[in-house]
Amino acid sequence: MIKITPETELIYSELEKKKFHIIHGDGKKEINNLVDKSIKLMYGSPPYPNAIRNYRTWAIDKYIIEISPFIENVIPKLTDDGFIVINVKANRDKATKNASSERSLIVEDLMLHMKRNLGLYCVDIEIWVKSNPVPTGVRVACIDAYEYNLWFSKSPKWRINIDSIRKEYAKSSLAAYKNNTYKPRENKAKYVTREKKIEPHPLGALPVNVIYGAVSNKSIDHQAIQPEYVPEKYILACTDENDIVLDPWVGSGTTGIVALKYNRRFIGIDISKTFANLSISNIEQSVNGEDG
Repeated sequence: MIKITPETELIYSELEKKKFHIIHGDGKKEINNLVDKSIKLMYGSPPYPNAIRNYRTWAIDKYIIEISPFIENVIPKLTDDGFIVINVKANRDKATKNASSERSLIVEDLMLHMKRNLGLYCVDIEIWVKSNPVPTGVRVACIDAYEYNLWFSKSPKWRINIDSIRKEYAKSSLAAYKNNTYKPRENKAKYVTREKKIEPHPLGALPVNVIYGAVSNKSIDHQAIQPEYVPEKYILACTDENDIVLDPWVGSGTTGIVALKYNRRFIGIDISKTFANLSISNIEQSVNGEDG
C-alpha cells in the first residue's frame, strides 16, 4: 500500500468532485501515486514502435524497456478483477540499400512479455481493422490496415459484461436461425450436440474479436486521435458504473470522453503538458455537450 501523498489526495478528491483528473507527468512514475487496487481498467495507446510522431518515438530495440515500467507499476493498482488493454501496431524497419523494410515482431514480443514475464492472463488479442487505411507508399507488402488490442486480465479467472457489447444481428443470420434446424454433423464436429433451433438473443449477437471501422477524422493538434468506438468496447466490457479507468498516454482525451459518457471515473496522464491540457479541454467540452 502506498503512502497517501498530497498528489494522491488531489487525484481521488477530483474524481469525487468531477469524475476525472488529468496529470501532466511521466506516466510510469505518476502511476505510483495511485491507490492500490483502485483501477478497474487501464486502457491506452502508447507510442507505436518506430512511429514518427509530434510527441515521442519509442525505438523497436528499446520498446519493451520503455513500456514495461508502465505495466509493472499499474499491476498493483488494478483491482483483483482488473484488466489492461493496450492498443498498438507493429511498424516497419526502414529500408536500406540491401534490404526491404521488414515488419517488426515487437508487438508479438510484447504479448509474450506480458504473459511470461509480467504474470498477466490473456483474455484475447483483438484486431482493429480500419475501413479507411492511410496509403503509406510501401511496395514490399500490403497496405497497413489493422492494429492490435492486447487484452489481458490480472486474474486467471475473469468476468466481462458480454451483454453490454453485443451487436445487432445481420439479417442473413436472423433468416438462417428462423428457417433452419441445426443438427450434429456426421463427421462428429460438435457445433451442436443435438438437433435444435437457435433463438436470437434479445440483446443482440455475441461480439467478435474484430473491431471494424474508420479512423478518426477529427482535426486537432494530435497525430493519433482514436475513434471513440475503440476504447468504448473495453470500457463497457471490463467496467461498471463508477469504476475507475486509467489512460497513462491520454493524448487528446478520447478514453476519458468515453469513460465519462458511460458514468465511469477517469484518470489520464501525459508526459506532454500540451496534450494534458488538450485532453482536459476536450473532456470538459464533451461533458458540457460542446463540439470537440
